[in-house]
Amino acid sequence: MSGLDPARLRAIAVECPGFQARATARSVTRFYNSCFKPLDLTAEQFSLLVGIGATAGTMLVDLAAGAGVDTTTLSRSVQILERRGLVCAQGGRGRAGKRLYLTTSGHQLMTDAVPVWRRAKATLSRYLGRVRLEAARQAMSELAEAADACSSAAPEQSDKI
Repeated sequence: MSGLDPARLRAIAVECPGFQARATARSVTRFYNSCFKPLDLTAEQFSLLVGIGATAGTMLVDLAAGAGVDTTTLSRSVQILERRGLVCAQGGRGRAGKRLYLTTSGHQLMTDAVPVWRRAKATLSRYLGRVRLEAARQAMSELAEAADACSSAAPEQSDKI
């Protein structure tokens, strides 16, 4: 026997913010994927298009930092959007230094997608309530900030934060 207590492991799954965050992210992603499916768009692609559209000419490396992902992963996702003609990358040295822009097709898709996003958010708001939905968003933001602060602390200090 390994000495691992299955009941303790179940308790970790319930109380661990990381476990809960990943499970929540998967559920929310599935919900938004189903909403965006008629547009042949995923929740991840929508988020990228929002990021690129919000700051025309943003660099891949900056977009990756803002999204909390590595540039290699994001680069593959951006390449898919480029192949679909939704995004163009210009200038810069190397993929990470390229500046990203929405194409005309990308703008049109976002024009179609934003109302879908609004309806999806309204659905969540009706289910949870506007105040609870905003509180959940705020709590997720604060949890991300806390995790980032703990990550940058020296390992021996992280338990003292």
